[in-house]
Amino acid sequence: MGRGIDLREHGSKNLGATNVYRILAGSTAIPVALFDIAKGAIPVLFFARWAGAASTYGCRSRSAGPRSSATCSRRTSASGGKGVATAAGMFLALAPVAVLLAILVWGICLWLTGYVSLSSILAVASVPCGCS
Repeated sequence: MGRGIDLREHGSKNLGATNVYRILAGSTAIPVALFDIAKGAIPVLFFARWAGAASTYGCRSRSAGPRSSATCSRRTSASGGKGVATAAGMFLALAPVAVLLAILVWGICLWLTGYVSLSSILAVASVPCGCS
């Protein structure tokens, strides 16, 4: 709850950065997005060191935990955000160049259309398969 507002009762009823932006303010959404990105990147980076640099498959499988907790939290009755920022963080740790290019696609699409969901879909589609 921010500023006495329960985001689960307003807007899309999701706790993601987009709903925070719509309901509270743009500057409030930035830390939410950065936290979600870190929530995906930190476990992958931790397990990459733990498992050894050659084991990106193990890192991908271990990254399912943060992704599922972003969308299926017990505290929110499985109605968290959509997990796009958390997934971006996971892949940022695995393939930073590809994700940075996808963020560029996301920004351009958002600027042209104003739709976060469409921008997210096109950003994901712009990431080449098998890159890591």
